[in-house]
Amino acid sequence: MNKPAVELSREARQAAAARLRAVLAEELDVEIGGLQAEMLLDRLAADLGPVFYNRALTDARAIVAARAEDLDEALYGLERLSDLR
Repeated sequence: MNKPAVELSREARQAAAARLRAVLAEELDVEIGGLQAEMLLDRLAADLGPVFYNRALTDARAIVAARAEDLDEALYGLERLSDLR
């Protein structure tokens, strides 16, 4: 079996699987066991994890770029006028 795209602690994995079971039961009237929920969680993490991960990176890059622009403007504000260059 392939390594999951997202590493979770045992507690987080169990909580996520329990939540997945609850959502399936509430929204779709589908009852699955704990092992099935963990297998489905692994599959969702493998298939969808990279999509969310890449989106998070895109958002982080935008934040870093905005902060870099602010820093660049602040540095220009520190320049001193001089006739010598």
